[in-house]
Amino acid sequence: MPQNLTEADLKAALPDVTSPQNFTQLKSGATIRRDQWGVPHIKADNEYDLFFAQGFATAQDRLFQMDYDRLRCIGRISEYLGEQAISQDTLMRRRRMERVSKLDYSLASPEVKTAVDAYTDGVNAFIENTSSLPIEYRLLGAKPERWQPWHCVVVYKVRNTAEGSFQGKLWLSRLAAEIGPERAAQLSPGYQQGNLLTVPPGERYSGPLLNAVDQLRTVVETAGMLNDIDGGSNGWAVSGDRTESGLPLVAGDSHRGLEAPNVYYQVHLIGPDFAALGHSIPGVPMTLHFCHNEHIGWGMTHGGVDTQDLFAEKFRTESGKTEYQYRDDWVQADVTTETLRVKGGDDVQVRVVETHHGPVIAGDPADGMAITLADPGSREGTPWLNAAYGVMKSRSADELEKAFEGWTDRVNNYPYADVHGNFGYTLRGRIPMRTSGNGWGPVPGWTGDHEWKGYIPAADLPRSRNPETGWVVTCNQRVVDENYPHYLTNFFGTGFRAERIASRIAELSGTKIGVDEMSSIHADITSIPAQALKKALSRVDGLGGKAADAAKLIADWDGVLSADSPAAALYEMTAAKLSEAIVRGNYGSFAERMISSVDPGAEEHFRRHLKSALVVALESGETGVLPDGATWDGLLSDSLNEAVSELESRIGTDWNGWRWGDLHGSAQQHPLSAVYPELGETLNPPRIETAGDGDTPFASGARTGTEFKTETGPINRYIHDPSNWSNGRWIVPLGASGHPVSPHYSDQQEKWAKVETIPQLWDWDEIGLKAESEQQLMP
Repeated sequence: MPQNLTEADLKAALPDVTSPQNFTQLKSGATIRRDQWGVPHIKADNEYDLFFAQGFATAQDRLFQMDYDRLRCIGRISEYLGEQAISQDTLMRRRRMERVSKLDYSLASPEVKTAVDAYTDGVNAFIENTSSLPIEYRLLGAKPERWQPWHCVVVYKVRNTAEGSFQGKLWLSRLAAEIGPERAAQLSPGYQQGNLLTVPPGERYSGPLLNAVDQLRTVVETAGMLNDIDGGSNGWAVSGDRTESGLPLVAGDSHRGLEAPNVYYQVHLIGPDFAALGHSIPGVPMTLHFCHNEHIGWGMTHGGVDTQDLFAEKFRTESGKTEYQYRDDWVQADVTTETLRVKGGDDVQVRVVETHHGPVIAGDPADGMAITLADPGSREGTPWLNAAYGVMKSRSADELEKAFEGWTDRVNNYPYADVHGNFGYTLRGRIPMRTSGNGWGPVPGWTGDHEWKGYIPAADLPRSRNPETGWVVTCNQRVVDENYPHYLTNFFGTGFRAERIASRIAELSGTKIGVDEMSSIHADITSIPAQALKKALSRVDGLGGKAADAAKLIADWDGVLSADSPAAALYEMTAAKLSEAIVRGNYGSFAERMISSVDPGAEEHFRRHLKSALVVALESGETGVLPDGATWDGLLSDSLNEAVSELESRIGTDWNGWRWGDLHGSAQQHPLSAVYPELGETLNPPRIETAGDGDTPFASGARTGTEFKTETGPINRYIHDPSNWSNGRWIVPLGASGHPVSPHYSDQQEKWAKVETIPQLWDWDEIGLKAESEQQLMP
C-alpha cells in the first residue's frame, strides 16, 4: 500500500471503544453504548460527565475532521495542505474568526460553559491518552494540538457563519459590469410568481419580479472604482389531524456538500433531567439541529436570508497609518499582520485591515479602494450557544420558540412538532435592517447611506403555529410576500422542492400519515423542471432523425428521475446542453466559469435566478432569456442532438441501456485524497449511484455542466414522532466513523442512496440489548 501503509496500520489507528477508561475529572462517570451502526448513545447522571463523554466519543470517531475544521476556520490549514490552501487561509485570517469565537464563548452562561468545557476536557482526554491517533496524522507527520473551549465555537462557524451571501453579490457585481446592468437584471428576476411561500402555509407569491437595473448600475459604478477584485434543505411538519397517532410529525433533511466523513454526527444524550437525540457538528457539544428530546422534535433548513453586505471603501495612507473615509472624516483602520505557516513552503505574511463595517476581503487598501465584509456572525460576539442549550432542553413549542429568540448564527427555518399536539414553523437568526439596495453587490461605504439600522426584532420574524392547512413546508423557498416590512434577500431558492412536498402531502389527504409516508416524501424524485421541458418540446416544429426520437422518449416519460431510467438520463443531458447554450449566449467571458462552476457565486446565481427564470420561459415560450438571434426551436433541437451524441459516446448507442445512475453518483472526497492521490481508494468511500437531482426532494445536486457528480445532497434525513420517539428514523450518507477502515465509515451509504433509514434507538434498555459495544468512563 502507498505511503508505507498496511492494512494493519489502518486498523491500528481505530480507537478502543470497549476498554474501561479512568479520568480524574469525572464526578461519577458515563456509559457510551454504540449501536450496530456505530452511533454513540451516552448516559450520565450529571451534565459535566455527559458532555465530557460526548467530547471523548466524538474525538474517538472524528478527531481529524474536528482538527481539520478548526484549522480551516482560523486560517491554518496550510500547515496541513501546503500552498494550495494559502488563499483560503488568507480569507479566514481576514475574517477574524478566532476573535469572534472567543467573544461568543465569553458570553455563554455558566451552564453552557460547563457543557463546552466538559466537552473540551473529553476531547483532550482522548488526545492525551489514546494509543491510536487517526491515520491522517501519520500521513501528515503531525499531532493534534490540545482542544480549547473556543474551538467548539470556531468549528461551528466554519460550517455556518463562513457560509453566506457575499460570494453571490461579488459575482453578480462582476457580471453586471461584464454584460451590463440591464441584461444582468433580466437574468436575475428573483422568485417567480405562483410559487409557494413558507408563511402563510399554502399561499403563493403574487408580487412583482425583481428589476434591479438601477441598483446594479450603482453596484457597477461602485465596484468599478477598484483596480481588481480577488478572486438548501427540506423540512416539513404535519398536523396530528393527518397522522395515525393523532399527534403531529416532523421530518426533513439538510443539503450541503457531500464530504468524507459526513458533515453531521449522530448522537444520543441522556442526562440527569433531559434526553436528546439528533445530529451534532463534530467538535461542538449538545445536539444542535434535526433533533428531539422527550417533549418536542425540530428540524432546520437554511433561511437563505441575506445577512452579509459588501462595502466599497476609500483608503489613504497618512503619516504611515491606514485610514478610510466615512462621511466627511478619515478614520484610522485597524491593521494587524498575521503569519501563515505553510507546509513545504515559506511563511506568508497576511495584512489584515478592518473598518467599522468589517475586514477587507477583496482589493488592496494601498491602491486606494477595497471591499469590506459586514457580517453579524463575525462583527461581535453573541450568546447563540445559550439559545442552542435552551432549545435542546425545551419542553414545548412555546419554550422552543422562546429559546430560539436568542439564536443569532446563522438565520434558519425551523419546523417543529411537540407532544402536546402543536406543530409549526419559525424563522430565527440575526438579520440586519437595511434597504434591499445592499443586496445586489458592493455599496459605497464612505457615504453613510447604507448603514445597518439595528436588527429585525424577534417578534417581527415570520412564524406559523398550527395553521389551518394542516402542514408547514420549508425548502429554502421565499419565506414571505412582498408586503413584509423588512428586507430579507434577493436570492431565495426555487420553489420546486416545496411544491413537490406540498403536493405529496395533499396526495396523502385520504391517508393517515405515519413514518413510512413521511419517508416516501423524502424519496420523491419527480422533477417539475422536466415537465416544463416536456411542454417546450411539444411546441417544437420540424424535428427529425434522432432529435425526434429523443423528443418522443422524453414526451412518453413520467418525469421521475429514477436511477435506471433512460429518459431521465436524456432529460438531464438535454437540460444541461440547453443551459450551456443560454449561458454561452448571455454571459460573455463569464460563461466558461459559470458552466464549470469555478466560482461559487456563479453557481448560486444559476440555482437561485437563472434556473427558475428558464423553467418559467420553457413553460410559457417567453424569449427574454434567449441569446440574441436564438429561437426556442433552434436551441431545443440542437440540445437534443448534442445530448444524444454525448450519451451515445459516454454510455453506448443502445438507448435502452442508458441509465441516469450511470452518470449521477456520489463523489465524496477525503480532504487528504488530493494531497495523496495514490491513497484515493483507501481514503475515499466507494461511489454509489443516486436518483433524483437538485430540483427534487431527494435533492442529489450536481454542479452546472455535464459531469453530474452528486456533490451536494441530504447530509442527513430524519423523521421525529412525538407519539413514540422510538418510531423515529434517520440516516446519513457514509456513517458514524471518520476512520476509512472502520466498518462504520460508509455503512449507511447504500441505505441513504435508496432513501431507506435506520431506527433512532431511544430506550436505554433496548439500546443495551442491541449494543455493538459498551465503554465505561470512570473517575
